[in-house]
Amino acid sequence: MLISVRGLVVVFAWLALLVVSCGTAGADEPDVVLVDLDDAATVATWTTVNDPVMGGRSTSTVTYGDGGLVFSGTISLENNGGFASARGPQNPDIGRRATGATSLHVRALGDGRTYLLKVGSAGQPWSYIQRFPTEAGVQRSYELPVADFEPVGMRLDPAPDAPQTLDPASIDQVSVYILDKQQGPFAITVSGIDATV
Repeated sequence: MLISVRGLVVVFAWLALLVVSCGTAGADEPDVVLVDLDDAATVATWTTVNDPVMGGRSTSTVTYGDGGLVFSGTISLENNGGFASARGPQNPDIGRRATGATSLHVRALGDGRTYLLKVGSAGQPWSYIQRFPTEAGVQRSYELPVADFEPVGMRLDPAPDAPQTLDPASIDQVSVYILDKQQGPFAITVSGIDATV
């Protein structure tokens, strides 16, 4: 069987394109799992802290379902309230795995509301935060560049004494907050938090 030169050129061009596309596929995808929430035992180690600690009336729960941590509840703006949070246990292994990370990724099924990822720095009075608006009913990975995290104090107020840039190696705890100043129900299912290194 004879193959024309033109046919060979087309075949080689197609193969070259295939090799290039396979070589770059997933280049922006996270490559280190920091927190995996795909089992009930891990989710059971998380706790909630809501605005009633400051006089508010918001409520929230953490349960396991749909392959992840379901953080849900109702935000109330009464008594200057308006926040709820789900907090993971302290774990220095998170920072070891995150060393050199350029971005963190929250794998989640959102509800259209805006959430906040808070990462604690081992032994420090400050933390770092970054907001991410979710798409209702869409399972996706929300990319949060390390350079865009902001240092905050205990009440999420600015922390001018903290280093202005997050060092991923210092992360020992992660939390998910909702404080978008919107009253009403919320629900987000977080299946994991990853890093691109």
